[in-house]
Amino acid sequence: MMNNNSIANVAAQQENVSEVLNNVAKRRSIIPIAFALIIIFFFFSFVDFKCNNVEVTSISGINLVTGTHIKTASDNLLNDNSLYDNRSNLQPTQKVGPNFWAIIAFLTAIGGLAAFYKRIKKESLAGTLAGAIGFVSLLLLHAAIKNKVSEQAGGIVPIEINFLFAYWASLLLFLSAGALSYLRLKQEKSEEAIPEKSSVSKPVTPLHVNIIMQDKTSGT
Repeated sequence: MMNNNSIANVAAQQENVSEVLNNVAKRRSIIPIAFALIIIFFFFSFVDFKCNNVEVTSISGINLVTGTHIKTASDNLLNDNSLYDNRSNLQPTQKVGPNFWAIIAFLTAIGGLAAFYKRIKKESLAGTLAGAIGFVSLLLLHAAIKNKVSEQAGGIVPIEINFLFAYWASLLLFLSAGALSYLRLKQEKSEEAIPEKSSVSKPVTPLHVNIIMQDKTSGT
């Protein structure tokens, strides 16, 4: 069993961690910077594809948002729409359509940045929702790409999928921005509760009663 000193140490450590988190949450500028970095990372490669340890192609986050054409040695790497580009020695190209989850994540990052840039009244709530939605959307994007490639490769072509730094950094930034926004939201609610407690009328003391009675008798 834990003795009293151990319990006190654990409580002290938890209090220190809570204090550090609250101090970090007070740094409002971290949150819009995180959303801005996510937008920037979308213009870097999110995922690359390898076949027999040879890189076949690489796709950026913005390519997943807008859609693109990629050159590949496999007719069924990403989807069923195979086109042939005569300008590239008849090398097959694949049309990669916009991905729903990539679009949601990108728009969420823009919305989170706009909420803090315009200093809307409920920016902390908006940041919390944006962080959560963006984080989940990128996780679903990860699953969607893996499932799509597995279905269309059919196990015939060994395709290796590697998610790159820009993807993982965006995922972590969404989580950080959402968590800090949530801490700020809790702080704001606690600060709003303080004036309500102080505004409660104080009980009338005997001294106050005597003063009131004296004023009444002097007025008569």
